[in-house]
Amino acid sequence: MDKTYRRENYPLLGEPKLMFEGDNIYVVHERAEVGKMYSFICPHCHTPFASCTYDDDVMKARCPECNTYIYFSSRGSEGIPSQRRTRVITEDSRQFVSSGILSWSEKALKRTFPLTEGSFIIGRMDATEPSDIAINDDMASRRSVMITVTKGEASRRYTIKLTVLRTTNAVYVNNNALYSKSSIYLNYGDTFKIGETLFTLTAQK
Repeated sequence: MDKTYRRENYPLLGEPKLMFEGDNIYVVHERAEVGKMYSFICPHCHTPFASCTYDDDVMKARCPECNTYIYFSSRGSEGIPSQRRTRVITEDSRQFVSSGILSWSEKALKRTFPLTEGSFIIGRMDATEPSDIAINDDMASRRSVMITVTKGEASRRYTIKLTVLRTTNAVYVNNNALYSKSSIYLNYGDTFKIGETLFTLTAQK
């Protein structure tokens, strides 16, 4: 997934955004098409390189000079967004212990939350209306969004759905605004923002 090429004659996919301060991991929110080559400029050392998308899933491109990783999502060649919302995880996949990891920063501290089957609530810290993930963010609403993780009985595939329960300010998924009663399925590599807190969904390694 991280096969790279030293070429510059391919379209530039997008501008990499730093996932966490101090990390060499970046995210590009523009979607790529499967089977095409894309150029990248390493945001860390500014080396130009290229990577081929060969799977309909979350991809990663590695800078050949400094090993900085750039994650991005790909979709089918017909331009239709992937229906494969998350990576296939079966009971025989010993390396996976959950359907994914939510990561965010709070007061300069990195926090993570492993996702398992079921539903849980994210919202502003409040003693009267507690959330499963309570964030210390005055711009967030109490019990703001619900994350629902399900696994198909036949496919054994996980899907991860975000539903906005209530919000004074919009919830942003990959910079797209969502309001109360809206739902969207998440891919690995997606980000969503509640108040001033940015969450990132990644696969469990």
